[in-house]
Amino acid sequence: MSFNTSSFVGKLIELNTSQQSIQTLSTWAIHHRRSAQQIVDIWFQQLTKSPKDRKLLFMYLGNDIIQNSKRKGNEFTQEFSRVLPDALSHTYKAAVDDMKTIKQIDRILSIWKERGIFGKEFIEKLQSYRPQGLRSEDSVITSPNKRIRSNSDSAPDADTVIRSLINLERSSALQDNRIKQVFTTLPNEVWNPTTVEKITDRKRLESLLKSVDKSYDILSQHRIRLQNEFHERNKVAAMLKEFVMHQKEQLRNVETRLSEYQGKLSKVQAVRAQLQAHLESLPDLSSTSLEPLPEPGSLFGGDV
Repeated sequence: MSFNTSSFVGKLIELNTSQQSIQTLSTWAIHHRRSAQQIVDIWFQQLTKSPKDRKLLFMYLGNDIIQNSKRKGNEFTQEFSRVLPDALSHTYKAAVDDMKTIKQIDRILSIWKERGIFGKEFIEKLQSYRPQGLRSEDSVITSPNKRIRSNSDSAPDADTVIRSLINLERSSALQDNRIKQVFTTLPNEVWNPTTVEKITDRKRLESLLKSVDKSYDILSQHRIRLQNEFHERNKVAAMLKEFVMHQKEQLRNVETRLSEYQGKLSKVQAVRAQLQAHLESLPDLSSTSLEPLPEPGSLFGGDV
């Protein structure tokens, strides 16, 4: 099937944050790598038109295409290098108040640098579009012995962790039953290549080659999914490690706060007991019977 512009735009609109959705569209784009220029141009156009909360999703898709297409050629690497400066400038500006998104973009650039996807100078150029002077609240200090982590800390929140785990399990390549079916439907000749030489029927060989080619494409895509899942699980594992460390620190903070308030409660209880004892030591005026006051005349011993 040839590349269709409207079809690609529709797929970009339907794209969601699940790993499977990103990988499926990435595989589709790589399959149409002969139209790499059109694909990248449309990707950039839709990126600039998309709402703030979807721009990072487009970066994830671009990253997946760039990394996984290199095994088949440099078409996408070259085309993306043409638009990435403007794309990064636009995305960074849109995320100027969203430190979490900025850190995710930083991470993508870091991966490209580590794996040599692009040259060092080009990566530094892309990094130069990062908003300068952003205030990080990772180190808010209240006293020499106390450190309180804010909501903008690098540790992921519980919702992010849960969402990442759910997406990972839902899109796991390990749960793809199609691969088992591929293995079970392959002809016996595939597992015993020596028998291929004995086949003299041309139609039989062509049919076998077609079957093997189809299986090869499916298995190649599955390998890409497994590689991506490997990297995603590493990221989630690192996220969980940060989350657990953060929870341990929060546990220490709560323990310290609990100890402080336990001491304050003990003082309040002591004062309460002291007030109660003092109150009980005072005479109860409400229960004391007093003699009535004398009449005015009796005070002077006669009539007034």
